[in-house]
Amino acid sequence: MANLDALLSGIEATKLDYKVDLESEKPKSWLKSVSAFANTSGGHIIFGVENDTLAPVGLADPQYVASRIAELISARISPTPRYEINEVRSDAAGRPCIDVLVQNGPYYPYYYNHERTREAYVRHGDRSEIASDTELNNLILKGRNTTFDSLPGPYKLSDVSFTLFAATYKRESGNDLLMPRDLESFGLISNDGQVTNAGLLLCDQGYLRQSKIVCTRWKGTEKGSVDGDALDDQEYKDASLISLLSYAEAFIRNNSKNPWTIRGMRREEKSDYPFKAVREVLVNAVIHRDYQLTGSEVHVDMFDDRMEIVSPGGMLNGSRIQDLDLRHIPSIRRNEIISDAFDRLNLMDRRGSGIGRILNSYAEFAEQPLFYSNEYFFSVLLPNRSTASPAQMKFDVSPSEKNPGKSQLTTEKSQLTTEKGQLTTEKGQLVVPYGNYETAETDWELRYFETILQQKAVGSFRSKTIRNIMFLFQRYRYHYTFNRRNIAELFGISENSASQFLKKCIEKDIVRKVKIDEYQFVSD
Repeated sequence: MANLDALLSGIEATKLDYKVDLESEKPKSWLKSVSAFANTSGGHIIFGVENDTLAPVGLADPQYVASRIAELISARISPTPRYEINEVRSDAAGRPCIDVLVQNGPYYPYYYNHERTREAYVRHGDRSEIASDTELNNLILKGRNTTFDSLPGPYKLSDVSFTLFAATYKRESGNDLLMPRDLESFGLISNDGQVTNAGLLLCDQGYLRQSKIVCTRWKGTEKGSVDGDALDDQEYKDASLISLLSYAEAFIRNNSKNPWTIRGMRREEKSDYPFKAVREVLVNAVIHRDYQLTGSEVHVDMFDDRMEIVSPGGMLNGSRIQDLDLRHIPSIRRNEIISDAFDRLNLMDRRGSGIGRILNSYAEFAEQPLFYSNEYFFSVLLPNRSTASPAQMKFDVSPSEKNPGKSQLTTEKSQLTTEKGQLTTEKGQLVVPYGNYETAETDWELRYFETILQQKAVGSFRSKTIRNIMFLFQRYRYHYTFNRRNIAELFGISENSASQFLKKCIEKDIVRKVKIDEYQFVSD
């Protein structure tokens, strides 16, 4: 029999739910998590643990609970998911807990069915929520082992042209594109000559209008912070994704004070933004965005100190990228045909190492790329390397603390600057948070937290550390949880240093522990 602590130590918090008891009279409270785990990336439901305190209380009759769980899953989840039920030891005076391990797929979607209710749930971070229409459509396609870009559209081959695609293919492979045979091989047309959604995105006409890219170069460091707002504003649409990618790259280059340059056959990387990182983020934005979300587009927003690229649709498996190890992100493709085409045209790398290359481009700087996602959008922030600081950052705590002889955590001049923007909704676009709480006078929640923080942190933290706490709050607020890895990656420190930082914040009632290695700001 496994031990509860050992079991929980190896599981991501987003893949865990807790129930103090079976709740057989209202089993929907946990059956919706069975549906959500089966529809996303799997997970565990632990029975016999208090959800608020996470204290194990165990179960009086674990065999009955296990039998009833199996009975309810079979009766109310359709189709029946793959799952295991196991007893685990706890510290609750010999009373064991029950672990229900739910596997994901392959017969999506998995519904909760009872009486007149038929609902599919998905996992959003650590919450199980009803799937939106778009999410449900994606699950249906996934259950059919197909993707949106493979579906046939309303046009035939005679209605479109693939001149740019053929020229790019010729340049990269040395071979002529033989039509219609090669187009069918790429998945751009079906065997009866209908152009697929992938074909509509890669044809010269760009018939899927939601493929538009909106690029803006703003004055200063905030939208609307300076009269006149935008220095340059362009919308690129009605063209192949290959053209849109080229247009967006040209816009970024033309609006950089120190653009990348071509020297021989090599791009020089002494630029505001590294070409490899820009290309990687833009390619991911156009090939992984959710094209079922109409009325939305990819946004590129450039400021004096950073660039933000936002694409519609979160991570396909329901995860939040800010909760994951950036060096080990699983490669999951929403649009398989487009991804394969970009790979064969040498416009992307299928090895799943893109985020690593982006981070490596900023290895010498304190300001690091920031990745953020929820169920609606995916955002990447690239700092302007010309305004960034050298990478030498440590935290700083008050020298008046106990054990002054131990090595102190200090914040050098090269600390991560936090004067950079905030999580806002503007023109239908969400922007990843990046600091500057001092100018957020209308953000009552931020101002309230700052007031409380000043009271709790007086005499315990240096002012620079308080700024870092504000930066962390601006990213996660009261609503989202974070872990040691999030803090370590955000501030460029070790996880041990992040643990010391969290310990101090918990002592001052600024942060509370929610689950194992999962924390949240205290809401007074």
